[in-house]
Amino acid sequence: MLGRVFVALAGGLVVWKYRDSLREYLGGNAGPARAKLDDLLQTVQEKSEVLLDQAKGQLSSRIGNARERIRAGAAAADSRERP
Repeated sequence: MLGRVFVALAGGLVVWKYRDSLREYLGGNAGPARAKLDDLLQTVQEKSEVLLDQAKGQLSSRIGNARERIRAGAAAADSRERP
C-alpha cells in the first residue's frame, strides 16, 4: 500500500513539474515534449531499478535471517527432546 502511495505522489510530482511540456505536446508541438518525456522515462526507469534492487536485497536478507532463526529454534527443540 505504501508503494502505491509513493507511486501516486511521484506521478503527481512528475505531472506538476512537466506540465508545460505536456501542454506543448497536447497543443501539437510534440518534438521538444517527446525528447523531455524520453529523458524523464529513462530517469524513472533507472531510479525504479535501483529501488527494486535495494528492496530485493532487504527482502533476501530478512528471509535469510528468518530461516536461520527457524533452524536455530528447531535445533534447540531437538536437543531438548533427546534425554
